[in-house]
Amino acid sequence: MNLPNKITIFRLVMIPVLLATALIEFPFHWCVTVLVYFLGCVSDTVDGNIARKRNLVTDFGKLMDPLADKALVMTAFVIMVSLGYCDVVCFSLMLAREFLVSGVRMIAVTKGEVIAANKFGKAKTFLQMVSTGLVFFSFAIGEFTAINTDTLHIVAFVLFWIACVVSVLSGIKYTKDGWYLIESK
Repeated sequence: MNLPNKITIFRLVMIPVLLATALIEFPFHWCVTVLVYFLGCVSDTVDGNIARKRNLVTDFGKLMDPLADKALVMTAFVIMVSLGYCDVVCFSLMLAREFLVSGVRMIAVTKGEVIAANKFGKAKTFLQMVSTGLVFFSFAIGEFTAINTDTLHIVAFVLFWIACVVSVLSGIKYTKDGWYLIESK
């Protein structure tokens, strides 16, 4: 297994750590949560850059890298929903998109093709990571100061819905681009 694929696996391992740091209260747990989430999110860029620069792109990476991103980000959104910071409709639409795109990718695999993430999907992931990361960051700030973080939460709420719209549009694009796989017998 090459280095980029190991980094993708690392991102998957970070998911239970993220859940634990966010949901188990201990001193400065939000600061730790921000660090864990930041490492998980940054690992997405790092593994892709290494894979492309060193010509280590694999079918495993093309398939698992986006799945690891989805799992990490959807875990962050589950935390947001459980804390009341993300609307369940917004989350449900994003989750439905993830299942739709994963389904199209699975169909592609059965036909010997791998559908890698496109720029629209990468923009969606970036928006999701920034919006959830912003809320985690605001919680961490709240551990140190009495600063009112309501403005950050409003911005994050708006970003959640922007990420939702981009997610839905991205799902439509993936489905449209992969429709020939679904139609074929």
